[in-house]
Amino acid sequence: MRLVVVAGLLAAVVAAGPAAAASFDCRKAATPAEKIVCGDLLLSELDGRLGKAYAAVTKAGDFADEAKGTARNFQAVRAKCGSDKGCILAAYVGVLQSLQNLGAPNAAPGSVSAQTIAAGDAPRSGKLPQSIGACVTTTIAGIHPRLGDGSPPKDADYDFGTGVEYDNGGYGVSYEREAALLRSKPGDTVVMCLVSIPHDCPPGDERGRFYLATNQRTGESWTLPDSQHMCGGA
Repeated sequence: MRLVVVAGLLAAVVAAGPAAAASFDCRKAATPAEKIVCGDLLLSELDGRLGKAYAAVTKAGDFADEAKGTARNFQAVRAKCGSDKGCILAAYVGVLQSLQNLGAPNAAPGSVSAQTIAAGDAPRSGKLPQSIGACVTTTIAGIHPRLGDGSPPKDADYDFGTGVEYDNGGYGVSYEREAALLRSKPGDTVVMCLVSIPHDCPPGDERGRFYLATNQRTGESWTLPDSQHMCGGA
């Protein structure tokens, strides 16, 4: 499913000019997903952002191996998307968020909303989306500090992280103060899309899925994992 070695593939975009935004040679695009990326301005821009984020993490060195594994998994996911543009877009959001978590500055594409991925197909559901690019509409059940002792939260408590619960049983957590979440409130309608599924997890351990959610009242978005620890962690 890969065109060339991952490092060469993703680093190629750094040297490419504006007409070759993708991290592969569009003249040789073979798969449906590759052809869609080459023909879409937003996806090409995200692919260019991916190349820069990947280069930043591998150059820093501390998480180079993790970045390479993330890139391999992304390419496999993108290939499986076929010609499903929403799936491809979700895959880019997921990999960029992962690379940002590994240290790539400003990698996550904050301009992409869940509605863009859903393209109008986000049914109200009591179930979480199960495949990359799948989206549902639900409501916020609660917003709270990541840490707490059961007492009413103070504003400063959010400096240690933010958690959100959804009425469909979903959960998101951040170690940061999430301003977009703090401007939301219980009862707000959100569209949420699955953008990343961890690989090589122990059987039965599904922690670490990332969801992009967009508040339909405020228009703001956030991409958060469903657990403080990835699968196989503490």
